[in-house]
Amino acid sequence: MKVGIIGAGPRGILLTSQLFNQYKYRSDQSEELEITLFDPYGIGGRVWRTDQWTGLLMNTPADQITLFTDKSVNMTGEVYDGPSLFEWAASSEAHNYLTTNQYSQDLIEAAAKLGGSDYAPRPLYGAYIKWFYQELINQQPTQCHVDLVEDEVVELTEASANQVSIKTADKNYSFDKVVMSLGQQDNYLNQEEQKLATYAQDNNLTYLAPTHPGDADLSNIPSSETVIIRGLGLSFNDYVSELTLGRGGSYMTNDDGSLSYQPSGREPRIVAGSRRGIPYYPKAVSEKGYGELAPAYFLTDEKMDAASVDGYLPFDKFIELLRSDMELVYYSLLINDRYPNKNATEFKQRFIKTDDRKSLLDQYQFAEEDILDWDYILNPFKDVKVIGTEDYQGILVNWLDNVTKDANQGSKTGPVGSALELLRDYRPIFRKIIADHRFSNDDYVNKFLRSFSSDNSFLSVGAPSLRSEQLSALIRSGLVRLLAPGMEVKGDNGWFVTAAPRRNADKFKASALLEARVPKANLDITANPLLESLVNNQLARTMKINVNGQDVGVSAVDVDESTDQLRNKAGFAQPHVYIWGVPLEGLRFTTNASPRPGVNDTSLQTADLIAAEVLGLKTAQDVDVN
Repeated sequence: MKVGIIGAGPRGILLTSQLFNQYKYRSDQSEELEITLFDPYGIGGRVWRTDQWTGLLMNTPADQITLFTDKSVNMTGEVYDGPSLFEWAASSEAHNYLTTNQYSQDLIEAAAKLGGSDYAPRPLYGAYIKWFYQELINQQPTQCHVDLVEDEVVELTEASANQVSIKTADKNYSFDKVVMSLGQQDNYLNQEEQKLATYAQDNNLTYLAPTHPGDADLSNIPSSETVIIRGLGLSFNDYVSELTLGRGGSYMTNDDGSLSYQPSGREPRIVAGSRRGIPYYPKAVSEKGYGELAPAYFLTDEKMDAASVDGYLPFDKFIELLRSDMELVYYSLLINDRYPNKNATEFKQRFIKTDDRKSLLDQYQFAEEDILDWDYILNPFKDVKVIGTEDYQGILVNWLDNVTKDANQGSKTGPVGSALELLRDYRPIFRKIIADHRFSNDDYVNKFLRSFSSDNSFLSVGAPSLRSEQLSALIRSGLVRLLAPGMEVKGDNGWFVTAAPRRNADKFKASALLEARVPKANLDITANPLLESLVNNQLARTMKINVNGQDVGVSAVDVDESTDQLRNKAGFAQPHVYIWGVPLEGLRFTTNASPRPGVNDTSLQTADLIAAEVLGLKTAQDVDVN
């Protein structure tokens, strides 16, 4: 059997591993298995390239990242156990591998110092993927063979009823089965982006469209001049780090534990903003053990069933149950942190049982500033209507310092950070809610995918708390200024000009504009030639959901939800073609997360399921596909 895997990032390598596993332990091995991996960036793929700057960090603690399976995984293959990224990095095997393969001394030292709750440099994960792949090759079954083609696949077609053709720029290939394990892709510019790009070209300015930060060339951003950055999420942190630490700057720790920035003189002046005008909440320092996820007391199947109306869980009830769990964590830890004369265990028991939560909170007499205000959590500056940019920096620094202090207490200790951590721990619950179609189509499209997804990113997908400490120092140094909510950007008189006109009259101009966001998966505007070819050849379509009589696209590539087999334009699943991961975002939830050990990880489950499907073997039941 010949199998083509498009994409050699983590998913492509996981699938290779599971194909070996299924072939070796479950198939009759009556025919040889030939696997061809396609990726122009080689093993590890685009995002985890090992030639990136080591200052670009992952966004998951090192002990929560693996490529190995374990006993928690719902699968039919044999367990292939091995070290997490953290365990590997600390080993002599990793040191020998990194040294032998001539990785930089900076990366070797970073690996040796990496703690379990630390955030690894992205190229270190790339090295881990390469090492894992080499281990697979060393142990591959006798009748298996793997080739790597470092070219981009530009087209996929059906060669015959049982054959799939793949085309690169130079060659055609034919396979029995093809699995697309694609990661982040570029999109065509939207109307506003194209207008800004054209303006930049006409006026000799620099415009960086949305892309992965590891691919961005910032070398032409001049020092001491102003650069505008639009977006305050993860890419913002990457670009700021590259333009400061990456240009020779450094941080000093003050007596009170805060940081001060020491400039190199090569940094630009950064003006940044977004619609919210607020950076993402920092991640709490991880205190979680192996496979540890916080339990749900309210967002349970039983309570969701009881709250359902006509078979659907109203979105407002979903939020009520979720917030109840988050409030339980918040107030329990608040008592431990600030109210030593109160009993957190007793409070927890009463909170779970009470029907009158307000009365219970009143009895505990929490200080007004300690009462959890969800409007404030989602919009910390909701009462700030008109404020000058310089004054805004002061309240931003105060907010950053407060949330960072809480995050540094830990993911099982800091009241706010630990409550927000539930949004990460509950991802399996969210995925099951989606898979079980608990929401009405209207609630799913217009509330979950729109408002909840945005709020979830703001609250739980932020950078490590260190980045918030560094941002506070940069704002205090005057090198970085953040605009008030409502950032707008336009071209004017030969410059890029930005302002937050609903809050103040301050304007800033620059010769460079960076769009600090990664393109979202969207088959309708994708610039990936393979995905474009699938649409043109009527082999793929965008998934649509009927909302109030209208079919609404949700960006995800349409697949058979139980197998991840690609649906063609007519809606038929194609038995020889599979796609999984990031292109299915919208149908699935948080598809870009790295595999986590000990938690029945969805990526590990899906790799096992697709491998069994490809080889014609019986699959595991009740798999949470990714």
